[in-house]
Amino acid sequence: MNVRGLVTGLMLAVLLVSPFAISAAAEQDKPSSCDKDPAYSQQDFTLGTWDVFNKDKKIAQVSMEKALNGCAVRETWKSVNPTGNGMGLFTYSRALKQWKYFWVADTAATTDFNGDFKAANDVLYVTEIPQADGGKRVRHWSLTLLPDGTVREFSVGSSDGQKTWMNEYELIWHKQG
Repeated sequence: MNVRGLVTGLMLAVLLVSPFAISAAAEQDKPSSCDKDPAYSQQDFTLGTWDVFNKDKKIAQVSMEKALNGCAVRETWKSVNPTGNGMGLFTYSRALKQWKYFWVADTAATTDFNGDFKAANDVLYVTEIPQADGGKRVRHWSLTLLPDGTVREFSVGSSDGQKTWMNEYELIWHKQG
C-alpha cells in the first residue's frame, strides 16, 4: 500500500470512529443526573405556589420550581407591596455535601446561605453578615414542613457571638390549589 492509500485509510478510520469515540468520552465526563440523585430532592417539599402569611396578613406569593434538569430550585417571591420582590436559587453541592442558597431582591439586598437538613422536610440555612462595627450578625433561617401541609419560614439572628438570639420573623406558607 502506498503512502496516499495509507493516509486515506487512516482518515476514513478516524472519520468512522470519531463520532463514537467523542460520544463515549462525553458520556463519561457527564455528571450523573441531578433528578436521579436523592440529595437534590430533599427540598421538594417546598415545590409549588404558596401564599405567604405573617400571622393573618398575606404578605407575598412564592413560587418554587425545579430548574436546570433538577439541579436547582428557583424561587420567585412576589410581595403584595410595590417593593420586596425577589428571586432565590437553591442547589445541593455534591463537593461540599450541603445546600447553598443565594437571594437577591429588588431593593438591592443580597445574601447567600449554607444549608443542612436537620431532619426530613426541615432545612436550616446559615449566613454571617459583616456589621459596620467590625462584628458579624449570624442568621439562622429555616424552612420546615408542618403536619398540616403548611411550610414554616423562620429566622433568628445574633450579633453577640451567638450568645443571644432574637426572632427576626416567622411566616407560614399555604399551598395554592
